[in-house]
Amino acid sequence: MLAFLRKYPVRVALSIALLVVNIAIEMSLPRILGDTINHLQAHAARGVPFSLAPAVTLFLALIALRMLVAVTLGPLRNKLIQETLADIRAVIYDTLQRLPFTYHDKSNTGELISRSTTDVWRMQDFFFACLFLSIDIVVALVVTLVLIFQISPRLGLLTVGTMVPTLALIAFYAAKLQPQWRKVQDLHGTMSTVIQENVAGVRVVKAFAREQAEIEKFRGKREDYLKTLLETVNYWSARVPFAQFIFGLGVPLALWAGGREVITGQLQLGDLAKVILYLMAIGHRLGMVGQFTNILQNASASAERVMEIIAEPQTIRSGTRALPAGGGAVEFQEVSFQYPDAKASLRNLGFAVRPGQTVAIVGPTGSGKTTLVNLLPRFYDPTAGRVLLEGIDVREFELAQLRRSIGVIFQETFLFSATVAENIAYGKPTASREEIERCARAAQAHEFIAELEDGYDTIIGERGVSLSGGQRQRLAIARAFLLDPRVLILDDATASVDSQTERLIQEAMRRLCQGRTTFVIAQRCSTVQHADLILVLKEGEIVERGTHAELIGRSGFYREIFEHQMRK
Repeated sequence: MLAFLRKYPVRVALSIALLVVNIAIEMSLPRILGDTINHLQAHAARGVPFSLAPAVTLFLALIALRMLVAVTLGPLRNKLIQETLADIRAVIYDTLQRLPFTYHDKSNTGELISRSTTDVWRMQDFFFACLFLSIDIVVALVVTLVLIFQISPRLGLLTVGTMVPTLALIAFYAAKLQPQWRKVQDLHGTMSTVIQENVAGVRVVKAFAREQAEIEKFRGKREDYLKTLLETVNYWSARVPFAQFIFGLGVPLALWAGGREVITGQLQLGDLAKVILYLMAIGHRLGMVGQFTNILQNASASAERVMEIIAEPQTIRSGTRALPAGGGAVEFQEVSFQYPDAKASLRNLGFAVRPGQTVAIVGPTGSGKTTLVNLLPRFYDPTAGRVLLEGIDVREFELAQLRRSIGVIFQETFLFSATVAENIAYGKPTASREEIERCARAAQAHEFIAELEDGYDTIIGERGVSLSGGQRQRLAIARAFLLDPRVLILDDATASVDSQTERLIQEAMRRLCQGRTTFVIAQRCSTVQHADLILVLKEGEIVERGTHAELIGRSGFYREIFEHQMRK
């Protein structure tokens, strides 16, 4: 995570330099005070007047300088850390956009949100600790020890004798803390998941009157989180004071040993005052060691969760080849595909589609219909074989260009919280209003859009919940048409519309599909009778292929499906 600071070397260097200046001022103040006491004692013993003005002036000047340094360092430090956190968020978002479907298939939305927000926020304390606390602690401890040894080697050894056990105990306790913080943050992710699922599925919850059950489920997750959090916090807070108690013995021991040296004339009173002030500074730093260690263990668990996203390998990598001109010739050559930790979904598929042809894919649920078409825009890559577009393996093409050339209308339509026009123009933001309306008319959507309160400028709400299923689907169809792809994939695109609207959309599709290759996934055989080629899938294999008339004449699996649907 510290690598993100490399983007701001000047700010990092300036922040550290100002921090070192602050430490130098802090180390100088006890020296000034101790030397002043020594001079006072010496002059008092001789009865000679002594002016405190130079020492007081210097002391005040250093305090003023420390204030100016702090005023400069604070905003500089905060800007550096916040911009670094913004960079981390940007990298996470960029990574989530580029990771393949296989990653999102196994990931939980609530967990990803938790890692992208709460865990990144915890990194604020981590950067503060690493940039400032760690440097402050190390530099101050080393310098202070050196200064104490210069004053009195005996008191220096006494300081080391109390400081080392304190640091050792803190390190021992800290080693057991990081796994606990990881558990806390995993439980927080689980709790976030419950919230996200409840918000997304609120209609289902209310439809089944499960509000109270969902409240109880959340309370259970909350209690698990709170219990583990308190155990972790209490473990630390109950043990660090014991470690700090050991060093706390250093001040009375130093007074005892140093006082004896002052009485015997081996040590000046001002030097003893210096040592006591330095010991108090060390005690403050050892308190910061506890704080720093807690922050580091907490944040390291968050960093681990964040890095699991950032370091996730991008298995779908873009090619470099430009898409050649063509009409959308597609070929599958001995293609097989298997989801991770699952049996093969597709086995040895082979077929060729000429430009402009309409290919229908039918088969029972789970036969691999959607998986097959998902290989074409590289939502997944085949585990064996090749998928060709215009005679070239799709893995060779620049990924964004490949996907822009393939229009996909999913069975479940997703619309963004934006205007109707912005949703239609999602794949082509520069489209004119005339282009948007033309595609809406072609998708039989213009009429209901015109009846909305602000027409094409109506904000349709999150996921388009203010529209009917048929209306959302027609907007999705208009969105795909505006992209003007050479290949069109319709994943049961008319499943959510009534029969009258379905006929209108199918007529529009027949007109708009002219000149482009179209893949149609359908549950009803009646909707694919005009396809140039029908592929019949069963358990991941093509068991039949041909036109509707050819397949009906063979008395095979397709005819069995067709007749079963006709009897309903």
